[in-house]
Amino acid sequence: MVLAFFINAPIQVIITIGQWLLMARIIAPQDKTIGEAMQCLALSYVTAYFLSLIIWLVWPLDPELIMYKNRISIPAILGEVIAIPFWLKRFGYIGRKQTTT
Repeated sequence: MVLAFFINAPIQVIITIGQWLLMARIIAPQDKTIGEAMQCLALSYVTAYFLSLIIWLVWPLDPELIMYKNRISIPAILGEVIAIPFWLKRFGYIGRKQTTT
């Protein structure tokens, strides 16, 4: 678990910064506060971290294949791919109805 933390954490911080930029610059709805955005980021990060730990523990392939080119943790990426869309939809950043004026 310590190894998973030290490998996953930097990747997840980078992805969280990317998620913030996506939320703040590209898909930012007018009705969202900074507190809601921070809550969405925090929940995404924590959920992705726990999902990546679960993926590390049940990794079905050869342990040598857990890292992509010895740089990127595949479980960390999979955790983020699952968590980010879930929380973005839950907080209304994606999937909301477009209003016309």
